[in-house]
Amino acid sequence: MTVNDRIKVHMYDTNGKEIKTRVFDKIFKVYENNGKLGIDWNVERSPYICNGDVFTPFETFASSVIFENVKTGKKYCFSNIENAIIEME
Repeated sequence: MTVNDRIKVHMYDTNGKEIKTRVFDKIFKVYENNGKLGIDWNVERSPYICNGDVFTPFETFASSVIFENVKTGKKYCFSNIENAIIEME
C-alpha cells in the first residue's frame, strides 16, 4: 500500500461477519503523516481515537481490520509482528 492509494476499510466480528459501520463502502485516500501511513478515520475527533486527531495511522487498527485497495482489489492488514502493512493472501 502506498500514498494516494484509495482504500475501503472492512471490519469483522468474531464470527467473521463484516460489520456495516457508518463508513461501510466509504473510500479513503492513503497519505503519510509524521512518517506513518494512514487515513482520515476519526472525523468526529473522538478523544479516544488518536488523541482526537483526524489522521489515524494504520498501526492503530486491529489486525482483524482489512484494507482493500479499490483499484487493484488487493487486501492488506497491519501486522504487529512485522510492524508494517502486509498484503493478505
